Amino acid sequence: MLIEILIKMEHTDEAKSDLIEICRKQYKNDLVQSKRIDEFEKTYTADKAASWYTRDSFVYRLLNKALRTENIDIIYKFRSFIADLHQQLSVLQSTEPISTDEFLYRGQKLPIEELQYLQKNINGYLSMNTFVSFSRSSQAALLFAGKGEDRPQLESVLFQTEVNDGLAIFANIENVSYYKDEGEFLFTIGSVFRIADIEHIGNIIWVITLVIDTNANEDVEKLSKYLKKYYTGECSLLKIAEILFQIGEYDRAEHYCKLCNEQLHVDHQDRCRLNLLFGDIFRAGKGDFQAAEQFYVSALKLAQDSSLRASVLAGLGRLEDETGKYEAALTHLTESFDLNLKEHPNTTNEIVAKVYADIALVYRHKLDFTKSLEYYNQSLEINLQLLPDLHPSLANLYNNIAYLNTVLGKYDEAMKSYETSLKIQLKSLPKTHPDIATVYNNMAILHECNHDSQLAMEMFCKSLELFSAVLPSDHPTIATLYHNIGTSFHEIKNYPKAITHLEKALDLRKKILPLTHLHIAESYESLAYSYYGVYDYQKTLDFCNMALEIDPTRAALHECIGETRSKQHDYDGALVAFRKAIDLCNPLMMKDNRLLARIHFSMAQVLLTQEKLDEALECYKTVSLVPLSYADQDTLAVANMHLADIYTYKKQFRLAIESYKKCLDYNSECVPQVEMYNNLAANYFEVGQEEADEEYYRKALEIRKKILNVFPLDDQDLGITYSIIGTIYYKLNEYDLCLEHKEKARDHLLKNVSMNNDILTNICESIASFYELRGEMEKAIENGELLLKLQMDKFDSENPKNLDILANLCNNLGSLYHQVQNIEKAIECVEQAVTFERIAKISNPELYDNNFEILQSQVITCGNLAALYEEAEATEKQIIMLNRCLEIYSKLVLHSQQKTDLALASMAEIFKMLGGCYSKLDDHHMAFKSYQQALYFFIQLGSNNETMSNEYKENLENAKMKMNNKS
Repeated sequence: MLIEILIKMEHTDEAKSDLIEICRKQYKNDLVQSKRIDEFEKTYTADKAASWYTRDSFVYRLLNKALRTENIDIIYKFRSFIADLHQQLSVLQSTEPISTDEFLYRGQKLPIEELQYLQKNINGYLSMNTFVSFSRSSQAALLFAGKGEDRPQLESVLFQTEVNDGLAIFANIENVSYYKDEGEFLFTIGSVFRIADIEHIGNIIWVITLVIDTNANEDVEKLSKYLKKYYTGECSLLKIAEILFQIGEYDRAEHYCKLCNEQLHVDHQDRCRLNLLFGDIFRAGKGDFQAAEQFYVSALKLAQDSSLRASVLAGLGRLEDETGKYEAALTHLTESFDLNLKEHPNTTNEIVAKVYADIALVYRHKLDFTKSLEYYNQSLEINLQLLPDLHPSLANLYNNIAYLNTVLGKYDEAMKSYETSLKIQLKSLPKTHPDIATVYNNMAILHECNHDSQLAMEMFCKSLELFSAVLPSDHPTIATLYHNIGTSFHEIKNYPKAITHLEKALDLRKKILPLTHLHIAESYESLAYSYYGVYDYQKTLDFCNMALEIDPTRAALHECIGETRSKQHDYDGALVAFRKAIDLCNPLMMKDNRLLARIHFSMAQVLLTQEKLDEALECYKTVSLVPLSYADQDTLAVANMHLADIYTYKKQFRLAIESYKKCLDYNSECVPQVEMYNNLAANYFEVGQEEADEEYYRKALEIRKKILNVFPLDDQDLGITYSIIGTIYYKLNEYDLCLEHKEKARDHLLKNVSMNNDILTNICESIASFYELRGEMEKAIENGELLLKLQMDKFDSENPKNLDILANLCNNLGSLYHQVQNIEKAIECVEQAVTFERIAKISNPELYDNNFEILQSQVITCGNLAALYEEAEATEKQIIMLNRCLEIYSKLVLHSQQKTDLALASMAEIFKMLGGCYSKLDDHHMAFKSYQQALYFFIQLGSNNETMSNEYKENLENAKMKMNNKS
C-alpha cells in the first residue's frame, strides 16, 4: 500500500532534493559516489531511471538496501525515483511487447534458511519487495549463482520463469539500461510469483521454477483490493502516516505526522484528522495519555462535520477507557455511535462496528464480560458482512472474543478464536505488528488457565519481544507484559522472579496511570500472592490492604488475607476474612464460583485445624458438590478425601466409602492414591465387621488386590497390604490363604525391620499361633523366635511394660519347645521370662507387688519353670521356683480376698509338691514340714474331698516315718 501511495503521490522538486540529501549523507566520505551524486543532480530525468538503477552506483545500493530492510524513511526519500522507474517499466511494457514463450533467468546465492522456507511452500506465493532483474541468458545468470562454493551458509540458486505479459509490470530494459548488452529484464516492486517447482541439479545448483501470477491467493487478493480501495484513494503524507499507524510503526507515523504538520496550512481541512491521528499515536503507541488528550481536544474543536466529530469522540472514549474513566468512556462512545447513525442510518457499516468493539472493550474492563461479549459479537456480525476474510479488524475481534471466552471458562472456544485471529494476522500484518503480540499475550493467559505455565511463559516473552520493538519502554502495555510474565513465574513457583517482574510492572503503572487505577490494584494483588509464596506474610497483608483501598469489592483479596491469617495461626481472623470473601462473590459469575469453591475449601482446612469437625464437614460438603467446571479436580479430590476422613472418624463408614470413591474418580495427583484405596478398603472392612456381611469383606479384598496389581509398592507397603489381605481372609474363614498372605507380609517387612517392627511383631505372633493350632510346632517355634528377636530389638529399659511382653513371649516360646520335648530350650526360655519379670519388679517394686494381674502372671511363669525343672530332674531348682510361687501367692491372698479359695488350693498343692521334692533329696525333715503346711492349707480351704484329704495325711505320715527312721 505504501509503495502504491508513493508512486501515485504528486512529486515536486522537493522530492528530488530529499533523495540527493540522503544520498550525500550516506556517501559523504566516498569521493567516487559523491561525484556520481553530483552527476545525478545535474543530469537526472525520469526517462533515465532504469539507467541509474542498473548502474553500479549509490542509487541501486541505497534503494535496494532500504527496500530489503523495509526502511520506510529512506524509501520515502526515494519516492520520486521509485515512481519514475515504475512508470518507465510500465511504458516500456506497453510499447515493446515481449514474446510469451520465452524463459527468463536469475542467478542468486540464497541463505539455506530461505531455500528451506521456499521448499516448504511449493505452490505457495513469493512476493518481491524490490525491483527484481532477470536475464534471457541462463549462462549469465549462472555466473551470479555460483557452483555451491559458499556452502553451507549459502546455496547456489537459479530462478527461471516463463514470460507471461500482462500479469505483472516488467519490461526488457536492454535499450535503457546502463549496460546495453546484458539482455536484462526488470520487474517492478511487489511482483508476485507462484513457486511451481524446486529441483537440485547435479548436487551443485538448485533450480526454482516460478510462474508469474497476480493473485497470491483468493483471500489475500480480496484483502489487497479492499486495502487499495481504502487507502489509495488519497495519496498524501497524512495517508502514509495513517498506514504506518495501522501497521504499528508508531514512531514513523509520528514522524510523518510532523512532516504533514509542517506542510499543511493552519486552516487546512485535514488539520482535524491530523490531530486525531496524533492523539491515537500518543494513546496507543506511546502511552502518553496527557498529550493524547490535548490532541483529541484540539481535533474536537476543528471537527467540522458529524463524521469527523464522531471519530474524535470515539478516540476520546478509547483514551478514557485506558485511564479507567469507564463511565466517561461510555458517554463519549455512545455520542459517537449516535452521530454515526445520523450520518449512516444503516447500522451495517464499519464505523458502527468499530464503536461496538470500543464499547465492548469498556465493558470488559468493567468486568461485565457477558455484556462485553454481546457487543463484540455484534461488531463481528457486521464486519463479517463487510470485510475480506483476512482483514486485521476481524483478527482483533476474534482475539477479544477469545479472551472473554477464556474468562468465562470456555477454553476450547477461546483457543479456536485465537487460532483464527493469529492465522489472519500472520497473513495480513507485518511480523512485528503489536496486534500479533496481543494475541500471543492472550493465548498465554489461556495456557495459564489450562495450567501450562511453561507454554504461557514462552508466549508472554514472545509478546514482550514484539511489543518492545514498537512501543516505548514505559508504555502501559509493556507494564502489562511484565505483570503477566510475573504471574507466570508465580504459577511455576519461582516467586523471587515473579516479584521482580511484578514490581517492575507496578513501578511503570504508577508512573503512567492514576494511583486509583484498577491495574495498580491488580499489581498489588499479584504481589500479595507472590510474597505469600516466599512466606513474607506481613508484606502479603500490606499489599492486600493497598489493593482493597482501590477496589474493596475484590473477594480474592479477602481470600488471600484469610490464607495469610491461617499461616500466622490466627484462625479466627482467617475465618472472618473467608466469610467476607464469600459475601462479595457473585454466584452468577463462573470465576466467582471457582473462588467460592476455593474459599470453602480453605475454611474447611482451618476448621479442621481447630477440630471443629462438624463445621469443617459442612464446608467440605459444599466443595464436594461443586461441578468440575467451577473447581479444579485437585481441589475436589482433596475435599472429598478430607470429607471421607471425617466420616471415618465419626464411624459413618458408608458415607466415607462414597466420598473416597468420588476422590478416586478425580484421579488427582494431589491425593495419595494408594492411601485412598487403602482407606476405601478399610471402610468396606468396617462395614463388614458391623454387619457381619461377607460382601463388604469381598469388596475390601478386591480393592486390596487392585492395590497390589496396579501400583508400584515398596516392601513396606507390600507387607502392610499382604497383612491386611490376610486379615480379610481370616474374617472369611479362609485360613490357608490368611496364613499365605501373612507370611508374604512378614518376608517383605523383614527387609527393613527398623521401620516395620511393630507390624512385624503382630504378624509373627499371628503366624506362630496359626502353626501352633495346626500342630506344626517347628514353624511355630521359628516364628516365635523371630517374634522374640523383634521385641528384643525394640527393648526399652525405661518401659516396664516391654519387659512384661518379653516375659510373656519367652513363656509362650518355652511352651512350644516343651511340646516338641526340647526340655532344655523350654527351660532356657522360661528362665529368661523369670529374669525379665525380676528386672521389671526392680524398676517398679510397688506396682509389681500390688497388681493382681502382674502377680498372677508371675506365679504362672514360676509354676511353668518349676514343672520343667521337675521333668529335667533339677529338684533343687524346682524347690526354688516352688518357694517363689508360694511367696507370690501370699501376696495374692493379701490383695485379692475374692481369690482366697484358689490361692489356698494352689498353696496346698505347692507345699505338697515341695514335700515330694524334699523326699527325693532325702531331706525328710523338710518334707515333713512341707506336707504339714500342705495339709494345713487344705484344711483352711474347707474341702470335703476325703480322697484328697487322705492323700495329704498319708504324705505327712510317710514323711514322719522316714524322718523317725533316719534319726
